[in-house]
Amino acid sequence: MITMHTARTNLENLITEERVKQVSPDRNEAETRFHIIDYIIEHCLDWSRSEIEVERHERGKFTDYELGSPRIAILEAKREGIVFEIPAGTNKLKVDMPSLCAMSPEAKEAIVQAQEYCGKRGVPIGIVSNGHQFIAFLASRQDGISVLDADAVLFKSLDHLLENFSVAWQLLSKEGLKEKNIVRYLSTGENVIPHKLSARLVDFPKIRYASDIQATLKQLSELLIQDVLETQEVEALFFKECYCESGALSKYALLSRNILDARYASMFSTSEPHPHTASVKNKKKDTFASDVIAEALSRRPIVLIGDVGVGKTSFVKNLVYNSAHEEFKNSLYIYIDLGSKGALTSDLKTFVLEEIERQLFSNYDVDLHEDGFVRGVYHQEISRFANSVWGKAYKDDPTKYEEALLTDLSKKIGSNDQHLKASILHISKARKKQIIIFLDNADQRDFLIQQDAFIISQELANSWAATVFIAVRPQTFYKSKRSGALTAYPHKIFTISPPRVDVVIDKRLKFALDMAEGQIPLETLDFVRVNARSLAYFLKALIVSLDQSEALQEFLVNITGGNIRAVIEFVTGFIGSPNVDAEKIIKHMEDQGSYVVPIHEFTKSALLGDFSHYNADTSLAMNVFDVSSPDRREHFLILIMLSFLNNDGPHKDRDGFCATGKLVSELQNFGFTNNQVEVALRKTTNKKLIETSQRLTFEEDESGLIGEMPSSFRITSVGAYHLKRWCGTFTYLDAMVFDTPIFDNEIFNSMLRKVESLRIEDRYDRSTLFKSYLLRVWRDFSSPPTYFNFSDYVQQENSTFERVRTAIVKNGAKDSGF
Repeated sequence: MITMHTARTNLENLITEERVKQVSPDRNEAETRFHIIDYIIEHCLDWSRSEIEVERHERGKFTDYELGSPRIAILEAKREGIVFEIPAGTNKLKVDMPSLCAMSPEAKEAIVQAQEYCGKRGVPIGIVSNGHQFIAFLASRQDGISVLDADAVLFKSLDHLLENFSVAWQLLSKEGLKEKNIVRYLSTGENVIPHKLSARLVDFPKIRYASDIQATLKQLSELLIQDVLETQEVEALFFKECYCESGALSKYALLSRNILDARYASMFSTSEPHPHTASVKNKKKDTFASDVIAEALSRRPIVLIGDVGVGKTSFVKNLVYNSAHEEFKNSLYIYIDLGSKGALTSDLKTFVLEEIERQLFSNYDVDLHEDGFVRGVYHQEISRFANSVWGKAYKDDPTKYEEALLTDLSKKIGSNDQHLKASILHISKARKKQIIIFLDNADQRDFLIQQDAFIISQELANSWAATVFIAVRPQTFYKSKRSGALTAYPHKIFTISPPRVDVVIDKRLKFALDMAEGQIPLETLDFVRVNARSLAYFLKALIVSLDQSEALQEFLVNITGGNIRAVIEFVTGFIGSPNVDAEKIIKHMEDQGSYVVPIHEFTKSALLGDFSHYNADTSLAMNVFDVSSPDRREHFLILIMLSFLNNDGPHKDRDGFCATGKLVSELQNFGFTNNQVEVALRKTTNKKLIETSQRLTFEEDESGLIGEMPSSFRITSVGAYHLKRWCGTFTYLDAMVFDTPIFDNEIFNSMLRKVESLRIEDRYDRSTLFKSYLLRVWRDFSSPPTYFNFSDYVQQENSTFERVRTAIVKNGAKDSGF
């Protein structure tokens, strides 16, 4: 494989050599092929001999060159003396074939011959050359245009080929032809991705700085909705008042119930041994307890599997404080956070042992080194020592006896893990209490630490006779089982689905409001009690909005994909967002006692975060209109993919997954290349719009997102919201206009006129232009899928544009609320 730079240098050398030789342009076809075309194909376009067939005979015809395996192009060679006459004024690389054929019968004859070969052999690309001139065209079209009435790519000479070598490399090199770049080029004329509007902004991405009231609200909301729950004085009351049962399905979810019910389906391959999965949804206390006891007796860790943020920690803490309160009250319970608390240590085993020892002392007043306790732990060993030869030797000398005994005990205490194990067994037996250890947030650490956590949990469960819970994500458990860390994986794992998002948020906001208004005493709040009044107004507005706006509830339920942590962080961020007019909301509440926050306020915050413009790295949303190649049709690749995955049919299994091969094949039917589809799949997976069967995501290196493609995909509620609600709205298009390459120079230049302006009039004009541009590209989309029509989604959301226009006319930019 050669680089484009090397290939261009090789072409320069060929041209120089041809000039030095001053060869008469009268070589026959065989000589032309040998001296020029062979060299260009191999050394300038990077085709290896193993992928080139020459003089291939089929159905009584011989082709000069067939490129690719399987073949993707046929090149018909003519002798050097046959010159293709080019129409005067042809300065572009793209030429219309009717003019070319009318001017040059020789070119027409070669094109017709190559097209005939391609048609009979199912090859999409035809190329003709006399060694100095190259004409490439689409030999098979699906847009109703005759091959001879379409356009072709023309390189008029070797010098012309050299001048435009970057284009030639993109279109005719081995990788270029495999990616079907020439198909897009001849369909749209595009060979480079245009700049995004954001490239013309000063200081992009630009942070919007919060006002004093916004900064105060943000600080208070983080304290009352997130941070305060870490304090023990509130934790028990919080789980009593705010815990929501796992697995309840919301009526606002945009996915079908069978997909939601099958949230953790297909985690394991059916061709390999795997544990039985049992959902804790709707589990009665006694039933779940019996399952846990059975698993604990098998001396294996109890694995709680749940996607990030679904409430694995909350589930166990609710067992502690509520549903299994008596069981935990009559046990020695150790909770170990391997995330925040264990992040500073690299020796996980040492950290776990030290944390167990610390909690035994602080929570149960057990000092592992206290003399009486140590002698109790090793009572049998002390008796054996007394009867040993050393004990007999020092029987008449109590001082020496005690010194020898202490030396022996010191050795036992010195082995920290064995001493702790012996101590745990002694406490359990003496107090008749079960030891319960919960290892949490292991999956917030790197993969090697996660492996160590699994191994430690197995040792604690097997050798220490402890009931061990370990909470992990599906992909962590899957990778650990395959890598061998789970050498004796559990017979059963318990899956945790998220609770209803709308119910969680309602309870959390009311709990925070009670704290802000002083109904829940909290020492931490004493110094901010005065400022909490503004937060209380804001919280009341949010509670009212959730109660009255179904659109808002649908937004929160779907855009976070059941990630409770994400929705809490979003609501907290919204309260202090610089993109939210907090003063207006608080004033409305003070004056009128009620205010319903419009849905576009929430979507704007989700799209922009703390920035003035959409930033793909930080936004909750994905730009579904972005492209990875110079193909304007790719604006709709992700939406078509989401629609196909959302559409019912035989392409999906009972759990909603579509095999990757079927998905790629479907998208290729609409002219998208394998590379375009793979890039879209990787990006969309990492943005949580779709998910893989094993919940895998893709790592990134300097070449982009990497990793093996999984076996299947399905749409998530995040993807469904992008497809069914967002893609045609004013707020979404207003954000994405800056992040989408525009292939129409006239529209792009119109958008540039007030590119820095954030006035609502200018944003409305830009978004309207963007919408019309996308609709125009969609109308030019040949043979669109039956299950997706972008025009319908735009029509569905025209009211969002109308509301902005009405607000501009009525109130002007300053008070429009957008």
